[in-house]
Amino acid sequence: MNCFRLGFVSASVALFGTASAQYALFAAESTAGSLGGNTAAYGGVQQMNFSGSGGSFTLGSGLAASQVNDPAGLVYGGGKLYVGNRHGNTQGLGSVQSFNFDGTSLSGGTTLATASSPAHQGFHGFRFGMNGDLFVTTANSGTRRFRDSGSGFVDIGGTTSGAVRDVILSADGSKMIETTIGNQLIITDVFANSFGGSTSFTVNGANSMHQMQMRAGSLFVTSFNSGTVHKVELDSQFNPTSSSSILNVNGAIGIAFSPDGQEMYVSGHTTNKISRYLASGSSWNANGEIATGRNMGYLAAVPEPGTMAALGLGALLGLRRRRR
Repeated sequence: MNCFRLGFVSASVALFGTASAQYALFAAESTAGSLGGNTAAYGGVQQMNFSGSGGSFTLGSGLAASQVNDPAGLVYGGGKLYVGNRHGNTQGLGSVQSFNFDGTSLSGGTTLATASSPAHQGFHGFRFGMNGDLFVTTANSGTRRFRDSGSGFVDIGGTTSGAVRDVILSADGSKMIETTIGNQLIITDVFANSFGGSTSFTVNGANSMHQMQMRAGSLFVTSFNSGTVHKVELDSQFNPTSSSSILNVNGAIGIAFSPDGQEMYVSGHTTNKISRYLASGSSWNANGEIATGRNMGYLAAVPEPGTMAALGLGALLGLRRRRR
């Protein structure tokens, strides 16, 4: 099984490496725009296995388009890759699936959560909270919160933040940040069974923000319409305090970092490529491009099991599932 309909090209990276893979980069194929029921245009999930930051890669099997439903968001945790599906942004449709990852390939495919209202279509980015609750952004109806009932995840409420594209939570799970399709981050208090008050923060120069990732205590955010990547500084309470534009990347939508934080990957929603950057102090130097042959969505970098154990990353992203 191979979901790749492309010829990979990299400006500065060899296609096939001789070293064993240290981590995998998963990339959602997300065609720009709302596809509705045009399932022939739905994509899969691409997989690249890297020998190390800045190094060569080989192709993995990933997921075929038939295994997912117009994927957009990707999150890894607890030996599983989770996929957020847009379903073409069709009204009333959205889902999150889980796939087992053995360090080489993905298997299974379990649907965890689905849209519970006609208004909750188009699942995008998502995260798990400390107690296992699942927070999922929707095309137009804020972030929905799902809880594992023991026989499936049930929608227990959501925010009123409108069109949001990704969500991330503080380490203690008490605060949540959402990206909007403008230049505002929405910061909301999270309680055991509800949400509290919200504030907003302006990311200067951003327009249509999407995926977020943490690195060394700072928040990195992509911005699609402006073609930029922004770095947002946070205080000890997980509140944004300042922002700066650090890279220009056409159609920037997805972002991920290698496990050691030394390489940044930024996917283009309309450029059909993933751009690579190496850390150099506080700057990022271009390190080639990966031609994917498809419009791209969000990214997830996953250490192989041996590397994960060595780095103490077995609970990557702080995912803690409740014991039944």
